[in-house]
Amino acid sequence: MFNFKTCSHAGCHTYVCEDGPYCFRHSSDQERLKQNWIELLLSDRDMVDFSLTGCELEHLVLPKKSIVASNMAWCTFRNIDFSHVTLLNTFFDFCLFENCKFNNILCRYSVFSGSKMIDCDFSGSVIIHTNFCGIDTYRCNFSDCDLYFSTFNSSFLRDTDFEDCNLKKADFVFTDQRRVSFRYSNYEEARH
Repeated sequence: MFNFKTCSHAGCHTYVCEDGPYCFRHSSDQERLKQNWIELLLSDRDMVDFSLTGCELEHLVLPKKSIVASNMAWCTFRNIDFSHVTLLNTFFDFCLFENCKFNNILCRYSVFSGSKMIDCDFSGSVIIHTNFCGIDTYRCNFSDCDLYFSTFNSSFLRDTDFEDCNLKKADFVFTDQRRVSFRYSNYEEARH
């Protein structure tokens, strides 16, 4: 698991980047950290135990790889293609995703809670035991996904499709749904 050491800056409780004493926001070399992260994301090497929070990334296409036990909370992702990536026990909580693709990903035990997703496509993916609690979606697509035991409770879902999905044991309790489609999905087997 990524380093749980917190930032040395007074009053900051964010996890440090790499092995340094500071988080991304308080680092004196943010550009180097960001460039290292981009290079690692674009390489075909798997990412394990990585932590970089509060960074903004745009216009990247990731190769098929695994991102495992990593922390990318509070980041902004614009026009990022995560398609065919494997996400295991990875944290994307309180992120902003705009025009991102997650097609055909394998995602287990990961966290997207509190994130805002605009024009994102997760279609054709296996996303099980994943936490989407409190997300805010607009024009997103989860169609043709296996969402077994994933949680969307307390989320605001707008113009979002869950068509032809496996929703067995998925949790939609206390969601605010507006123009959401569950056509051809087993919505009756979900909690709602």
